[in-house]
Amino acid sequence: MRLTLNKFSFLFALIIVLASCSTEKNTLVNRTYHGTTARYNGYFNATELIRQSVTSYRTSLKDNYYAILPIDPLPNAQEVIGLYPSIDTAIAKCTKVIQQHSMPSNDKPSLKKLEHNRWVDENWITIGIANYYRRDYDAALKNFKFVRKFYSNDPSIFVADLWMAKTNIELGKFTDASFNISSIDKAIALQEAGAEETPKKSSKKTKGQKIETTAAEVPKSIRFDLEKTKAELSLQRKNPEEAIKFLESSLRFTKKKTDKARVYFILGQLYESLGNNSVAKEQFGLALKYTAPYELHFNARMRRAFLGGDEKIRKELFKMLRDAKNAQFKDQIYYALADMEIQRSNPTKAIEYLTLSAFYSTSNKRQKGMSYEKLGNMSFASRNYVSAQKYYDSCAKVVDDTYPNAEGIRNKALKLADLVVAVETASFEDSVQRIAALSEKDRIAFIENVIKQKKAEEASRKKMEAERLRALQENSNAFVQAGGPGNKWYFNNPKTRAEGFDEFRKLWGSRENEDNWRRSEKMAVMAVNSEEIDTLNPEVVQEIVKIDSMTVDNLLADIPLTDSAMAVSKSRLLEALYAAGLIYKDQLNEPELAKTQFNAVLKRKTEGEVDLSSAYQLFKLNQGVNADLAAEKKAYILQTYPNSDYANYLRDPEFFVKRKEREALAEQEYIAVLERYNRGVYYPVISKADNVIDTEKENQFRSKYMLLKAMSMGQMTNNKKELLPVLTQLVKEYPKTDEAVRANEMIGIIENGYSENKPIDFSNKSPYRFVENAPQWVIVFLDKDESSSLSKTKVSDFNKEFFSRNKLKAASKIFTDDLSVIVVQEFEDDLKAKEYLRVFKETRKHLLDLQKAKLLIITQENMKILFDTQKLSDYQLFYDEYY
Repeated sequence: MRLTLNKFSFLFALIIVLASCSTEKNTLVNRTYHGTTARYNGYFNATELIRQSVTSYRTSLKDNYYAILPIDPLPNAQEVIGLYPSIDTAIAKCTKVIQQHSMPSNDKPSLKKLEHNRWVDENWITIGIANYYRRDYDAALKNFKFVRKFYSNDPSIFVADLWMAKTNIELGKFTDASFNISSIDKAIALQEAGAEETPKKSSKKTKGQKIETTAAEVPKSIRFDLEKTKAELSLQRKNPEEAIKFLESSLRFTKKKTDKARVYFILGQLYESLGNNSVAKEQFGLALKYTAPYELHFNARMRRAFLGGDEKIRKELFKMLRDAKNAQFKDQIYYALADMEIQRSNPTKAIEYLTLSAFYSTSNKRQKGMSYEKLGNMSFASRNYVSAQKYYDSCAKVVDDTYPNAEGIRNKALKLADLVVAVETASFEDSVQRIAALSEKDRIAFIENVIKQKKAEEASRKKMEAERLRALQENSNAFVQAGGPGNKWYFNNPKTRAEGFDEFRKLWGSRENEDNWRRSEKMAVMAVNSEEIDTLNPEVVQEIVKIDSMTVDNLLADIPLTDSAMAVSKSRLLEALYAAGLIYKDQLNEPELAKTQFNAVLKRKTEGEVDLSSAYQLFKLNQGVNADLAAEKKAYILQTYPNSDYANYLRDPEFFVKRKEREALAEQEYIAVLERYNRGVYYPVISKADNVIDTEKENQFRSKYMLLKAMSMGQMTNNKKELLPVLTQLVKEYPKTDEAVRANEMIGIIENGYSENKPIDFSNKSPYRFVENAPQWVIVFLDKDESSSLSKTKVSDFNKEFFSRNKLKAASKIFTDDLSVIVVQEFEDDLKAKEYLRVFKETRKHLLDLQKAKLLIITQENMKILFDTQKLSDYQLFYDEYY
């Protein structure tokens, strides 16, 4: 009897379950069954997958505290690849729920008028949210718009509006985002004005219909997100004041302390950007009151210090220096201390702290660049331009293009580089000349003393380097012992470190711990740090010291001991001094420093172009400032260089104007002669050319007249060799001109004749055809030693995890006798295929070394031609043109 009863109970339960599986019957049992399944199998599980993925991404994300933090960080096109598996799984779960548990069936959503399952709309929205995080914004909008249209009187429409606003912001459609937000704000205003309360979620559609006449209520759960979205829209519209208002409003709707801390920190950044430092400082202080990642708290303290730290904050910074948890942030702490010293007008201490900041910046290139830039600015302000250039140059080498004013820093370093070269060249040449002037005995003694000093300096340098490395190691050890930035830090986990080491050895083998280990050929590089020196100093000789060859003979080799070597050295010295003077005068607006350089040239009493130019520059610098000195330099030029252009100018201030007029007249005459040549009147052209060539040596068109004469002669004689004397003279007198290049071409033709002309066929003979929006396949070319079956498995596993929704098929094929390929089919169009290629090349998971394989997109028709002809180069040309 009991057995019969159990069987009956089982059969009854089975009948109820089977009956409830129907999606066409609108009964309490059916709605309960399908609603529960849609809620937990679809919505809950999918939402949890998305939440875990996004949380994992944001937890591992290293925020850029040098810029205003994003309110809700989103993965970029590269980062989102790692989220594909979980996001696609979430989409698949919700899609399955909608297909199997919509009441009635959801075969044709556009024709459907009723929905009895109260959890289906949440699944639609979840699919949209998943596509939003996947950066497939068009698909996301379609889902949100469907919910907005079909569930017009359900609270889900406000969730859809919110996510539509987020999506439109990412697409740059700010007006559409404003409309989405406005519809929610209007509903909230009605509610707050005492509008009639809408039915609760639990009572909606219980009779198998849409909610009839009452307006839906805006869920309280989205209010925090809504205010943040408003703030994000305001920031995108470059309206920080409005963003502040919305962020402050958002604090009324958040319960998580970590959310409050981030909002307060962003508020502090926004107030600081507006120049309201007192309120900004207050906001950073509030961020410290709530639970948050350690880096956020650390940077909140740093920003408070930068905004005007008092002695209390200064002591707090020194306390932070002693805390092992801050070992990796010493560079930022020292930078903050330096900023405080600058505010206190103590540049000496500021430079000390900035130097320590650069020293401890081992991984934070942005901070190292900031320290170098500030050191450069301080050196520039104190007119120490050589040091400033070195600091700017160091900054330019460590920062990337995202660094603020990166291009400006590079330009400063570049503009000052010529000054550094000039100053250091002058110092070097002056020093070696002084050494050369010594007696042989004194010279050798001096060189031996230099060698002794250099060896002592090298020993000291090694000692300092060892101390530096020890300090950095202690800093690193302290950071590791403190746990790094959280318990999940990679280098604090022995297992992950060991796995990473094994993976490295698999890829690269056993390697020595050295710089540039990937290079097959290595070049030894020695850093040189020279300073501006005006007197004979052994340190200057470091320019000629080679650490591996410090002998008297080797060092003497660079000393100008012969007359010719001394003459070259003196010439380099004068040119360097003059170049430095011009840079001081024209680029840096430092007339006094420029005068020093020009006077140094005149002190050498070496007549020549540099001496003349320096005297003229001193005349111009003193004109109107010091009449006696100006008159002295004028008399020097007139007496020493009476026939120079400068002397002519000093006698006649209109000299250069008149010469310019003569040059303009010469240009008109040349144009007239050129017109005669074009008309075929060659005798007058040759006559004028002969006159200019013989009597007007200074005519700036003289080389052109030579070429014109040769071309005119060529038109009048069959014996082209008669042109050679004129062309040869042109090449000899004007070897680096365009006319000389043309003359050499003509000489080559006369002596060797013309090369054979062959017509080029520009017609398109490619057998391949490009069809717009045609389905595409992808070919993966394998290396000769790559297993086709193993590669197929790798590609299939990759497709399943990262492109599960596309239902791609992978097949191995033989392209040639020694080349196999994997063919992946098929993609809707070339855009989808290109996205596949991008993810393929950026993802190592499953693919390993196959990630670096050659990939091509191709249609099925073109692939048949390619496999028939086996001419990959022909298709590569077609591919490069169309894909």
